Amino acid sequence: MSWSQIHPSQKILLVVTTGGFTHAAPVLEIGRVLAERGHTIEFATLDGQESWIKPDEYGFVTKIHLLGPGPTTEQLDAHYRRMQAWDLRDGIQPAFASKLMFDSFWPQTYHGLKNIIAASRPSMIIADFFAEAAHDMYVEYNIPITIVAPNWPPLQLPCSYIPGQPGFQLPGTMTSEDTSMWLRIKNETMILLDLPAIMRLFKWTRKQRSENGVTYPLHKPKKPDYLLFVNSFVGLEIPRDLPPTCAPVGPLLSPTWSPLDAEHEAFMNRHKSVLYIALGTHIILPHRDIVTIVTGVLRLMEEGLIDGVIWAIPKTGRKDIDGNQAVRVKVGNETEDLHLADMLANKHPDCLFPFFAPQRAILDHESTKLYFTHGGGSSANEALFHGKPILSMGIFSDQIANTTRLVAAGVAECLDKFSFTSDELYTKAKKILESGDNGSYKRNVLRLQRIAHVASHRKEYAADLVEEVMYDHELRFDKDGKELRPMHLQTAESRMSAFKANNLDMYAVCALGLTVTMASIGLGGIYLHRYRAQLIGQATSIIVRGWRNLYTALRG
Repeated sequence: MSWSQIHPSQKILLVVTTGGFTHAAPVLEIGRVLAERGHTIEFATLDGQESWIKPDEYGFVTKIHLLGPGPTTEQLDAHYRRMQAWDLRDGIQPAFASKLMFDSFWPQTYHGLKNIIAASRPSMIIADFFAEAAHDMYVEYNIPITIVAPNWPPLQLPCSYIPGQPGFQLPGTMTSEDTSMWLRIKNETMILLDLPAIMRLFKWTRKQRSENGVTYPLHKPKKPDYLLFVNSFVGLEIPRDLPPTCAPVGPLLSPTWSPLDAEHEAFMNRHKSVLYIALGTHIILPHRDIVTIVTGVLRLMEEGLIDGVIWAIPKTGRKDIDGNQAVRVKVGNETEDLHLADMLANKHPDCLFPFFAPQRAILDHESTKLYFTHGGGSSANEALFHGKPILSMGIFSDQIANTTRLVAAGVAECLDKFSFTSDELYTKAKKILESGDNGSYKRNVLRLQRIAHVASHRKEYAADLVEEVMYDHELRFDKDGKELRPMHLQTAESRMSAFKANNLDMYAVCALGLTVTMASIGLGGIYLHRYRAQLIGQATSIIVRGWRNLYTALRG
């Protein structure tokens, strides 16, 4: 049998809706490997996001499906401002407005995917975790799915020694091994305190689904019966027991990246110790935070700890900056006041404020000595892959957990977005920059860089699992759709009752048998005790009669 017969080419649909390009990139990387293996790759997304599929980077995508309009600029601006102001320690309810906004795009995604499937059914759907409608395609059309997430999803894969829910863990939370009792309790009770709001969210979700003809609940079992990938690796991600359907497969990074343009290359070549700052494409820091960061950075430059800074701030991130604010800077031997507007216009020779920076090229450059980031999954993966120590200030969601883990891994120092000061920024950056080649930061960065490079090959393993599930799924159903055998990666207890899966039925039978045996012994003892005289008499009579019969027989 030929290779093509054993490994037939399949059509795979990649789905990315809300969340931005950082959510699309990992999905596309898995698609890249599958395309190299001969599979046909199509991409479904919201209007305007088709520009992500650049021919020179993702030319393997053969067709793009548009699912309708995405969030407006106003919606996204409100979302990021809301998340910027959100303090996770106050509970998760403030994030529900953003959850509702993103979930409002479910109907068009649901109907759009149904239309795609009606026209040409794919063999597999690989979706970003925001694309909830992928679960519905699994339920309604029996199409296997793969979900790609930045961290393990909440309310699934419970782990007793990791407090709280992924994405909603309080700052400083790792495992029960090194988390205080009080912090563990707060993590576990945080969701309970927001139960009324959670119930309202579930009610809204049920209503929206019902209005679109969907009456069954969203398919998210505690132990997934579909593939679930996390774009992270053990070392950054906390090790945990996982079923065969789930795997950390990150860092899912492109094998190539945009090189330095002329402006950045000239800047990097002129400087030998650069601080690179990127706090998210959509994050809008308040003016006071901008001033705090600039003040701390200028102090690092004055003391010679760095000789240059690149801070990528897109247009949206500059909205709240007061350009008339003056800061005292030192250029050469001269000290002068420079307005923020002039700094943002790159009038300081040692500061570069681009709207966009070729991030991976900057991180890969030997002149970059420190990366100040919000700690998002992609940023953390890229920093570790390129071997740079980190100053992390988590803004929301997985950024909070990633910041804690980066610090625990010995590669970062953290700042609190609500309380950080220029002195703290200076002190923590100095601690990293002065640690030297023999310091713990350098050692731990190199350790995780090596691990990240090995782990980056797991995109091949992710593709292996996708192919396994496709081929298994194709041949374990008959032509009428009847299941002939269970999914090969699914563990048996997922198909059993909890009573049987935990051997409680066996224990019950053993307990019943032991109870009957002990009861029989007990009742027998009571009977013997009560009728002992009569039984002894009967036994004596039987023995005497026996001996008499024996004696008679011998004499005869």
